[in-house]
Amino acid sequence: MRTKKLLSAFAVMLFAFSVVAQEKPGTVAALEFQKPKNGMVAQYENGRKQKAAWHKQQNDPLPLLVWETLTGPDTGTYIVGRLNQHWADFDKPVIPDQADLEEYQKVVGNYVESIVARYYEAMPKISNPPSPGMAPKFDEIVTFHVRYGKGSDFRSAISRIYDAAQKTKWPVNFEWYALASGGDTGTYVLVVPRSSWADFEEKPDVKPFREMLKEAFGQAEADSIVDRIDHSVQGETSEIIQFHPELSYLPAK
Repeated sequence: MRTKKLLSAFAVMLFAFSVVAQEKPGTVAALEFQKPKNGMVAQYENGRKQKAAWHKQQNDPLPLLVWETLTGPDTGTYIVGRLNQHWADFDKPVIPDQADLEEYQKVVGNYVESIVARYYEAMPKISNPPSPGMAPKFDEIVTFHVRYGKGSDFRSAISRIYDAAQKTKWPVNFEWYALASGGDTGTYVLVVPRSSWADFEEKPDVKPFREMLKEAFGQAEADSIVDRIDHSVQGETSEIIQFHPELSYLPAK
């Protein structure tokens, strides 16, 4: 079952959380998962708009992005954060932490039931992101929980998938992230950009995942790659999130 879910995720058209590029972008995504209080979604969203306006007043040079979780146990939770960060950036944030917290508490905090903070490390060497630009309307987020001691098997398998995609010029975009802090160790995230609901349909002109692997390496290695994933993963989840540009802060270029 786990393998079938993975194949489905790849076969349909693979977070491309691509945003305004920095000169030397980092690999850290700092995200907060904010759940609004029951009946206060409108107030929460209005507060987020005010927070975005405040960042504009501060001449903040970095985007602050907002997504909404549409499916799964966390439906209704908003994801707020910055991408392409270096760890050193958190030592000297462009907006002082205290000022940012005070404004958050002023316009958003009263409408939030809970917050979970997580840091993710991008894996650019095995990702195939789309061209830089506005984040896609939707992303499918497939989270893999890898068995203890099987991390190297999982990483080697997804690295070979990237090699196969490059070798066959597979027209699919995808990005991999590894959880650095804020949850279970051995957590990996596959981000799958979708431009519309129709984009979730299978693409008849895109070679299926296993056929792509077979074309790249032959049947034996294709089977080996799939088996390594199947035996290293103990569980996975799938969610859909929607980008909200009207709630985000996007600095002028």
